[in-house]
Amino acid sequence: MRKSSKVMFEVDRSGRFSCLRKTVDGEFKVNKNNLLFYRLKKPIPANSPSQLKLTGKWSLNKEHNLIFSLDKENNLVSGGKFTLEGEIIDVKANVLAFCLRTKDSRGMSHLSLLRLNGRWQADKYNCLNFMVSRESEEPDALTFTGSWEVNKRNELIYTYTKAWLKKKEKLTRTLTFKGYWDIREKCRLSYVLSKESDSGFDFRVSIGKPAKRGMEYVAGIGITPKRKRISLSGSWRLNPRLGLTFEMPCEEGRVRAIIFGAECRLAKGADLEFKLRNELDRDLGISLRLSKAVLGDSGRAFLETLKERGNISIFAGAGVRW
Repeated sequence: MRKSSKVMFEVDRSGRFSCLRKTVDGEFKVNKNNLLFYRLKKPIPANSPSQLKLTGKWSLNKEHNLIFSLDKENNLVSGGKFTLEGEIIDVKANVLAFCLRTKDSRGMSHLSLLRLNGRWQADKYNCLNFMVSRESEEPDALTFTGSWEVNKRNELIYTYTKAWLKKKEKLTRTLTFKGYWDIREKCRLSYVLSKESDSGFDFRVSIGKPAKRGMEYVAGIGITPKRKRISLSGSWRLNPRLGLTFEMPCEEGRVRAIIFGAECRLAKGADLEFKLRNELDRDLGISLRLSKAVLGDSGRAFLETLKERGNISIFAGAGVRW
Protein backbone atom coordinates (compact mmCIF):
# COMPACT_ATOMS: atom_id res chain seq x y z
CA MET A 1 0.00 0.00 0.00
CA ARG A 2 1.39 3.40 -0.95
CA LYS A 3 1.95 5.96 1.75
CA SER A 4 -0.60 8.33 0.20
CA SER A 5 -3.31 5.63 0.24
CA LYS A 6 -2.97 4.75 3.93
CA VAL A 7 -6.04 5.27 6.06
CA MET A 8 -5.44 6.58 9.57
CA PHE A 9 -7.20 4.81 12.44
CA GLU A 10 -7.55 5.43 16.15
CA VAL A 11 -8.02 2.94 18.98
CA ASP A 12 -10.57 3.83 21.66
CA ARG A 13 -10.70 2.65 25.29
CA SER A 14 -12.95 -0.26 24.32
CA GLY A 15 -10.29 -1.73 22.04
CA ARG A 16 -12.07 -0.73 18.80
CA PHE A 17 -10.62 0.93 15.75
CA SER A 18 -12.28 4.05 14.39
CA CYS A 19 -11.81 5.72 11.01
CA LEU A 20 -13.23 9.07 10.00
CA ARG A 21 -15.08 9.07 13.37
CA LYS A 22 -16.80 5.80 12.50
CA THR A 23 -16.29 2.72 14.66
CA VAL A 24 -14.76 -0.25 12.89
CA ASP A 25 -15.73 -3.50 14.58
CA GLY A 26 -13.18 -6.28 14.37
CA GLU A 27 -11.00 -8.68 16.31
CA PHE A 28 -7.33 -8.73 17.31
CA LYS A 29 -5.33 -11.82 16.38
CA VAL A 30 -1.71 -12.89 16.92
CA ASN A 31 0.03 -15.41 14.67
CA LYS A 32 2.79 -17.86 15.63
CA ASN A 33 5.45 -15.21 14.91
CA ASN A 34 3.76 -12.78 17.34
CA LEU A 35 2.59 -10.46 14.55
CA LEU A 36 -0.55 -8.53 15.48
CA PHE A 37 -3.55 -8.26 13.12
CA TYR A 38 -6.92 -6.52 13.35
CA ARG A 39 -9.59 -8.23 11.27
CA LEU A 40 -12.29 -5.78 10.28
CA LYS A 41 -15.86 -7.02 9.98
CA LYS A 42 -16.80 -4.22 7.56
CA PRO A 43 -13.95 -2.32 5.86
CA ILE A 44 -14.40 1.47 6.13
CA PRO A 45 -13.98 3.17 3.70
CA ALA A 46 -14.70 0.69 0.94
CA ASN A 47 -11.15 0.71 -0.43
CA SER A 48 -9.50 0.05 2.96
CA PRO A 49 -8.06 -3.40 3.74
CA SER A 50 -10.17 -6.09 5.42
CA GLN A 51 -7.27 -6.88 7.75
CA LEU A 52 -4.71 -4.53 9.27
CA LYS A 53 -1.23 -5.90 9.82
CA LEU A 54 0.40 -4.03 12.71
CA THR A 55 4.16 -4.15 13.10
CA GLY A 56 5.86 -2.88 16.21
CA LYS A 57 7.05 -3.77 19.69
CA TRP A 58 5.30 -5.41 22.63
CA SER A 59 5.58 -4.21 26.24
CA LEU A 60 3.66 -4.44 29.52
CA ASN A 61 2.44 -1.56 31.68
CA LYS A 62 2.04 -1.42 35.47
CA GLU A 63 -1.60 -2.48 35.16
CA HIS A 64 -0.41 -5.65 33.38
CA ASN A 65 -2.04 -4.61 30.11
CA LEU A 66 -0.29 -5.21 26.80
CA ILE A 67 1.12 -2.15 25.03
CA PHE A 68 1.79 -2.22 21.30
CA SER A 69 4.13 0.50 19.97
CA LEU A 70 4.02 0.79 16.18
CA ASP A 71 7.04 0.96 13.93
CA LYS A 72 7.55 4.30 12.17
CA GLU A 73 6.81 2.66 8.82
CA ASN A 74 3.53 1.25 10.13
CA ASN A 75 1.65 4.49 10.83
CA LEU A 76 -1.88 3.20 10.33
CA VAL A 77 -2.76 4.20 13.89
CA SER A 78 -2.49 7.75 15.17
CA GLY A 79 -0.59 8.24 18.40
CA GLY A 80 2.02 5.59 17.65
CA LYS A 81 0.88 3.08 20.28
CA PHE A 82 -2.22 1.68 21.94
CA THR A 83 -3.24 -0.38 24.96
CA LEU A 84 -4.83 -3.82 24.90
CA GLU A 85 -6.76 -4.17 28.16
CA GLY A 86 -7.28 -7.55 29.77
CA GLU A 87 -5.51 -9.96 32.09
CA ILE A 88 -2.76 -12.55 31.90
CA ILE A 89 -4.47 -15.87 32.56
CA ASP A 90 -1.73 -18.47 32.08
CA VAL A 91 2.02 -18.86 31.80
CA LYS A 92 3.98 -21.80 30.42
CA ALA A 93 7.63 -22.39 29.62
CA ASN A 94 7.35 -20.73 26.20
CA VAL A 95 3.88 -19.13 26.14
CA LEU A 96 2.09 -16.20 27.77
CA ALA A 97 -1.72 -16.28 27.42
CA PHE A 98 -3.55 -12.94 27.57
CA CYS A 99 -7.35 -12.61 27.77
CA LEU A 100 -8.32 -9.43 25.86
CA ARG A 101 -11.48 -7.51 26.78
CA THR A 102 -13.13 -5.42 24.06
CA LYS A 103 -16.55 -3.93 23.20
CA ASP A 104 -18.19 -3.58 19.81
CA SER A 105 -20.11 -0.61 18.45
CA ARG A 106 -23.32 -1.89 20.12
CA GLY A 107 -21.66 -1.96 23.54
CA MET A 108 -21.47 -5.76 23.63
CA SER A 109 -18.46 -7.15 25.54
CA HIS A 110 -16.14 -9.67 23.90
CA LEU A 111 -13.27 -11.81 25.19
CA SER A 112 -10.50 -13.13 22.97
CA LEU A 113 -7.27 -15.00 23.66
CA LEU A 114 -3.86 -13.78 22.54
CA ARG A 115 -1.04 -16.33 22.86
CA LEU A 116 2.46 -14.85 22.68
CA ASN A 117 5.43 -17.14 22.07
CA GLY A 118 8.84 -16.63 23.66
CA ARG A 119 10.83 -17.52 26.75
CA TRP A 120 11.19 -16.39 30.35
CA GLN A 121 14.22 -14.85 32.03
CA ALA A 122 15.11 -12.64 35.00
CA ASP A 123 16.63 -9.20 34.49
CA LYS A 124 19.39 -7.61 36.56
CA TYR A 125 16.78 -6.41 39.08
CA ASN A 126 15.49 -9.98 39.65
CA CYS A 127 12.20 -9.04 37.92
CA LEU A 128 10.41 -11.62 35.79
CA ASN A 129 10.54 -10.96 32.04
CA PHE A 130 8.80 -12.66 29.15
CA MET A 131 10.85 -12.23 25.98
CA VAL A 132 8.44 -12.12 23.03
CA SER A 133 10.05 -13.74 19.98
CA ARG A 134 10.43 -11.68 16.81
CA GLU A 135 11.57 -12.84 13.39
CA SER A 136 15.19 -11.83 12.69
CA GLU A 137 15.06 -9.19 15.45
CA GLU A 138 15.79 -8.89 19.15
CA PRO A 139 12.90 -10.09 21.36
CA ASP A 140 10.57 -7.63 23.10
CA ALA A 141 10.61 -7.68 26.91
CA LEU A 142 7.40 -7.82 28.94
CA THR A 143 8.61 -6.83 32.42
CA PHE A 144 6.66 -7.87 35.52
CA THR A 145 7.59 -5.18 38.03
CA GLY A 146 5.90 -6.79 41.05
CA SER A 147 7.40 -9.20 43.55
CA TRP A 148 7.33 -12.98 43.28
CA GLU A 149 7.19 -15.70 45.93
CA VAL A 150 7.74 -19.42 46.48
CA ASN A 151 4.79 -21.50 47.70
CA LYS A 152 4.77 -24.63 49.89
CA ARG A 153 5.25 -26.87 46.84
CA ASN A 154 8.40 -24.92 45.94
CA GLU A 155 6.67 -23.39 42.90
CA LEU A 156 7.43 -19.84 41.83
CA ILE A 157 4.28 -17.71 41.87
CA TYR A 158 3.50 -14.13 40.83
CA THR A 159 0.35 -12.35 42.04
CA TYR A 160 -1.00 -9.05 40.74
CA THR A 161 -4.12 -6.96 41.31
CA LYS A 162 -5.70 -4.60 38.83
CA ALA A 163 -8.75 -2.34 38.94
CA TRP A 164 -11.46 -2.07 36.30
CA LEU A 165 -12.46 1.56 36.68
CA LYS A 166 -15.74 1.37 34.75
CA LYS A 167 -17.06 -1.52 36.82
CA LYS A 168 -15.29 -0.43 40.02
CA GLU A 169 -14.02 -3.95 40.54
CA LYS A 170 -10.63 -5.39 41.39
CA LEU A 171 -9.17 -8.54 39.96
CA THR A 172 -6.47 -10.59 41.66
CA ARG A 173 -4.65 -13.08 39.46
CA THR A 174 -1.99 -15.58 40.60
CA LEU A 175 0.34 -17.00 37.97
CA THR A 176 2.05 -20.30 38.81
CA PHE A 177 5.26 -21.23 37.00
CA LYS A 178 5.80 -24.98 36.64
CA GLY A 179 9.50 -25.74 36.94
CA TYR A 180 12.22 -26.80 39.34
CA TRP A 181 15.00 -25.16 41.35
CA ASP A 182 18.71 -25.63 40.76
CA ILE A 183 21.73 -24.32 42.67
CA ARG A 184 24.61 -24.02 40.20
CA GLU A 185 26.73 -21.07 41.33
CA LYS A 186 27.59 -19.03 44.40
CA CYS A 187 25.02 -16.27 45.01
CA ARG A 188 22.79 -17.57 42.21
CA LEU A 189 19.48 -19.41 42.38
CA SER A 190 17.92 -20.82 39.20
CA TYR A 191 14.35 -21.82 38.43
CA VAL A 192 14.26 -23.91 35.26
CA LEU A 193 11.13 -23.96 33.08
CA SER A 194 12.57 -25.54 29.93
CA LYS A 195 16.15 -26.65 29.33
CA GLU A 196 15.55 -27.05 25.59
CA SER A 197 14.60 -23.40 25.04
CA ASP A 198 16.69 -21.96 27.89
CA SER A 199 13.52 -20.62 29.50
CA GLY A 200 13.76 -19.92 33.20
CA PHE A 201 15.00 -17.50 35.83
CA ASP A 202 18.54 -16.99 37.11
CA PHE A 203 18.29 -14.84 40.25
CA ARG A 204 21.01 -12.94 42.08
CA VAL A 205 20.72 -13.85 45.76
CA SER A 206 22.66 -14.01 49.00
CA ILE A 207 24.68 -17.10 49.87
CA GLY A 208 22.24 -19.80 50.88
CA LYS A 209 21.76 -20.60 54.55
CA PRO A 210 20.47 -23.97 55.71
CA ALA A 211 17.22 -23.64 57.64
CA LYS A 212 15.45 -26.08 59.93
CA ARG A 213 13.56 -27.60 57.01
CA GLY A 214 15.33 -26.46 53.88
CA MET A 215 17.35 -23.51 52.53
CA GLU A 216 16.91 -19.77 52.81
CA TYR A 217 18.08 -16.94 50.58
CA VAL A 218 17.61 -13.17 50.45
CA ALA A 219 17.03 -11.37 47.14
CA GLY A 220 16.46 -7.76 46.18
CA ILE A 221 13.58 -7.40 43.70
CA GLY A 222 12.87 -4.29 41.60
CA ILE A 223 14.73 -1.15 40.50
CA THR A 224 14.35 0.15 44.05
CA PRO A 225 15.14 -3.24 45.61
CA LYS A 226 12.77 -4.73 48.14
CA ARG A 227 14.50 -7.38 50.20
CA LYS A 228 12.68 -10.68 49.98
CA ARG A 229 13.32 -13.86 51.96
CA ILE A 230 13.09 -16.95 49.77
CA SER A 231 12.57 -20.30 51.46
CA LEU A 232 12.96 -23.64 49.73
CA SER A 233 11.49 -26.47 51.77
CA GLY A 234 13.06 -29.91 51.71
CA SER A 235 15.27 -32.40 53.50
CA TRP A 236 18.91 -33.45 53.25
CA ARG A 237 20.10 -36.99 52.47
CA LEU A 238 23.49 -38.62 52.05
CA ASN A 239 23.41 -41.12 49.22
CA PRO A 240 26.39 -43.46 48.63
CA ARG A 241 25.66 -43.49 44.86
CA LEU A 242 24.86 -39.82 44.26
CA GLY A 243 26.45 -37.80 47.04
CA LEU A 244 24.73 -35.21 49.21
CA THR A 245 21.17 -34.48 48.02
CA PHE A 246 18.58 -31.86 48.87
CA GLU A 247 15.13 -33.38 48.26
CA MET A 248 12.31 -30.92 47.65
CA PRO A 249 8.58 -31.64 47.43
CA CYS A 250 6.94 -30.40 44.23
CA GLU A 251 3.63 -30.70 42.39
CA GLU A 252 1.42 -33.80 42.59
CA GLY A 253 3.31 -35.21 45.57
CA ARG A 254 6.54 -35.72 43.66
CA VAL A 255 10.05 -35.11 45.03
CA ARG A 256 12.96 -33.62 43.10
CA ALA A 257 16.56 -33.77 44.32
CA ILE A 258 19.47 -31.39 43.79
CA ILE A 259 22.77 -33.27 43.94
CA PHE A 260 25.86 -31.69 45.53
CA GLY A 261 29.45 -32.52 46.09
CA ALA A 262 30.95 -31.56 49.44
CA GLU A 263 33.92 -31.52 51.76
CA CYS A 264 32.85 -33.29 54.94
CA ARG A 265 34.37 -33.38 58.43
CA LEU A 266 33.35 -34.20 61.97
CA ALA A 267 32.21 -31.12 63.88
CA LYS A 268 31.87 -30.60 67.58
CA GLY A 269 29.19 -32.59 69.27
CA ALA A 270 27.20 -35.04 67.19
CA ASP A 271 27.20 -33.04 63.97
CA LEU A 272 28.77 -33.36 60.54
CA GLU A 273 29.89 -30.29 58.65
CA PHE A 274 29.60 -30.08 54.86
CA LYS A 275 30.96 -27.38 52.57
CA LEU A 276 28.90 -27.66 49.39
CA ARG A 277 30.31 -27.82 45.86
CA ASN A 278 28.50 -27.87 42.51
CA GLU A 279 28.71 -30.52 39.79
CA LEU A 280 31.89 -28.86 38.44
CA ASP A 281 33.43 -29.18 41.93
CA ARG A 282 33.32 -25.41 42.52
CA ASP A 283 32.72 -23.97 45.98
CA LEU A 284 29.15 -22.70 46.50
CA GLY A 285 29.98 -20.84 49.72
CA ILE A 286 27.35 -22.83 51.62
CA SER A 287 28.22 -24.52 54.90
CA LEU A 288 25.82 -27.11 56.22
CA ARG A 289 25.62 -28.92 59.57
CA LEU A 290 23.73 -32.19 59.80
CA SER A 291 23.09 -34.58 62.61
CA LYS A 292 24.64 -38.05 62.40
CA ALA A 293 21.09 -39.36 62.30
CA VAL A 294 20.83 -38.26 58.67
CA LEU A 295 23.17 -41.11 57.70
CA GLY A 296 21.02 -43.87 59.12
CA ASP A 297 22.29 -47.35 59.96
CA SER A 298 24.22 -47.66 56.69
CA GLY A 299 26.41 -44.68 57.57
CA ARG A 300 28.54 -46.30 60.28
CA ALA A 301 31.37 -47.02 57.85
CA PHE A 302 31.21 -43.42 56.69
CA LEU A 303 31.71 -42.20 60.24
CA GLU A 304 34.63 -44.58 60.75
CA THR A 305 36.24 -43.22 57.58
CA LEU A 306 35.77 -39.67 58.83
CA LYS A 307 37.44 -40.52 62.14
CA GLU A 308 40.32 -42.15 60.28
CA ARG A 309 40.92 -39.51 57.58
CA GLY A 310 39.62 -36.39 59.30
CA ASN A 311 37.59 -35.43 56.20
CA ILE A 312 35.99 -36.90 53.08
CA SER A 313 35.42 -35.48 49.59
CA ILE A 314 32.02 -36.21 48.05
CA PHE A 315 31.61 -35.71 44.32
CA ALA A 316 28.24 -34.67 42.87
CA GLY A 317 26.66 -37.54 40.98
CA ALA A 318 29.44 -39.95 41.86
CA GLY A 319 28.79 -40.38 45.57
CA VAL A 320 31.36 -41.69 47.99
CA ARG A 321 32.41 -45.13 49.12
CA TRP A 322 32.14 -46.00 52.78
